[in-house]
Amino acid sequence: MITRRGLAALAALALLAGACTRADGETEVGAASSPQPASDTGAETSADGGAEQGGSRLDRGAFGELEEVCWDGEPGESTEVGLTADEIRLGLVTDRGSAERAGLNQGMYDAAVAFANWCNEHGGIGGRQVVVDDLDAKLFEYGQRVAEACQQDFALVGGGAVFDSQDNGARVDCGLINIPGYAVTPQARAADLQVQPVPNPVYSMATSGYRWIQEANPDADRFGILWVNLDGPATVHDQVVEVVESLGFDVVFDEQYRPIGETGWRGYVQKMRDEGVEVFEMIGEPENMVALQQAMQTEGWYPVATHLQTNFYDERFVAEGGSSVSDATYMASVFPTFDMADEVPAMTDYLELVERYNPDGKVAMLGMQSLSAFLLFATAAKACGDDLTRQCVIEQAAAQEGWTAGGLHSPQTPGNVEASPCRLAIQVTPDGFVYDEEMTDPNEGVYHCDPDDVLELTRDYGVPRPER
Repeated sequence: MITRRGLAALAALALLAGACTRADGETEVGAASSPQPASDTGAETSADGGAEQGGSRLDRGAFGELEEVCWDGEPGESTEVGLTADEIRLGLVTDRGSAERAGLNQGMYDAAVAFANWCNEHGGIGGRQVVVDDLDAKLFEYGQRVAEACQQDFALVGGGAVFDSQDNGARVDCGLINIPGYAVTPQARAADLQVQPVPNPVYSMATSGYRWIQEANPDADRFGILWVNLDGPATVHDQVVEVVESLGFDVVFDEQYRPIGETGWRGYVQKMRDEGVEVFEMIGEPENMVALQQAMQTEGWYPVATHLQTNFYDERFVAEGGSSVSDATYMASVFPTFDMADEVPAMTDYLELVERYNPDGKVAMLGMQSLSAFLLFATAAKACGDDLTRQCVIEQAAAQEGWTAGGLHSPQTPGNVEASPCRLAIQVTPDGFVYDEEMTDPNEGVYHCDPDDVLELTRDYGVPRPER
């Protein structure tokens, strides 16, 4: 019998596929040894040696194309929760302390600590020191952490949690705004008083990755999908099916694997081979995809091409998969790969930010998502000036157009209800993740942007359809 905790553990492993932006390997790639708690000392103290490495954009308070992200001032008193003349308290929700998956979303915490240390070195938010409250939901305590934040924090910023559908009503009731690193469940994606720096809307989805595979393999139209029927992954499954069918794929294999203790990987491979699957997608986690591809290697059969959500951008995938990893595996991403720093200056700044201002932290794609949220918050707060209120911040955040976090990711419209049309192609190889420029066919920087690549979804996903 699978217990509630067991299911939750698997949800933690699989749900972030729905965000289309998890993509980091937060346990290994994003785990810190023991970063300073930002709520205690880490967020209020400059990193050692920060001023000694002169010459970078970070030294003058800039990040990528964003100048003077944080700034000094003489703020007055405020009646807003979490806002005084001296500090601004921001809540960061993660599941990093879960017993079932230690370090889950750790990369987001690491980025938050680094941002706060750097921001405070450059004056804070208008002279207010940034204090990041570590709200560890540990999978099962999301509602409790939101209740705490209602009492102490000006805003939730840069976080993400497995059960993010819990108590969004309570958050809205207390007037707490949220600029998350990601939102997964339909309820969270559609919540009020929330702006996502990289939107993950319920009723639209980018088709870029599937179209690229289709263009490269025009005769491959038999589609197979293997997934876990848990919260976020179930929604992603339904969205993927709607997208691929709209593109003319024929879904000939559609099965669920067991959330815990699955051993029948060779059986799934045999069924897909028998059904003539040509294009395949798994909605789950890297470890299970490794097991599946090892079974493919054993059986001597691979699909023509594999499409993955970006949660598979995980070092474990290639490190553990080794020679079984098919180089006909692709994902469409709004973030560049880490080795593209020469082409993407903001990537250089992110890598330097973590190294200098949270030396024990590790870089992670989820960390970039969290950082984008903090940069968006700071940008919105600056636009508010002396009128720093929750309502002003959330309105200014929603008003941003072409948001790139200083060039850290493709252009986004945080207040939009549609997916971004701008992505790049990443090829997965046994040696790592590679930017596929030819497949991308970039027309805006390193990205390909085409409004026709965004599909408006017509099926019912359990939440109200937004007004357009």
